[in-house]
Amino acid sequence: MASLKVVTYPNPVLSKKADPVTGKLTQSNLKLVRDMIDTMYQEDGVGLAAPQIGVSRRIIVVSPNATRGEEKVYLNPEIIESSSEQAVDTEGCLSLPNVSCEVRRSKRIKFQATDINGNKISQELDGFPARVIQHEVDHLNGILIIDKVDFNQRQTLLGAYRRL
Repeated sequence: MASLKVVTYPNPVLSKKADPVTGKLTQSNLKLVRDMIDTMYQEDGVGLAAPQIGVSRRIIVVSPNATRGEEKVYLNPEIIESSSEQAVDTEGCLSLPNVSCEVRRSKRIKFQATDINGNKISQELDGFPARVIQHEVDHLNGILIIDKVDFNQRQTLLGAYRRL
């Protein structure tokens, strides 16, 4: 398995809506998924979206418990319901190293996707797993955590990021 290079802000792939995965899952897509999982663990992440490794495809891998063997792969994930009840928590991002900020997200979500075997699935999640899915789906839509804060905080975070 190979560890891939995580692209960092301001790489343009991070601000673009990713293309859907269509047709049968190819061997190259399966290899990409395996490499994404290895990269997620190598980088001490709990989720990784394909745009974060420079590939504009709607693929995410997640492991909210950061436990090898418990990771999930979702193709074309879409959040179809979000609770009005929200929570604020600190988030970081592999594509913005050493940057963290408070992000408001729904406490509960319902999403649908296709799994690695080509099966359509629908799941309801709450708490941290719901936050991880929301974060990764944001990546597929070209949204970063710095896009979730107000202008002044964004400028402060980017100023510190650029000085690193």
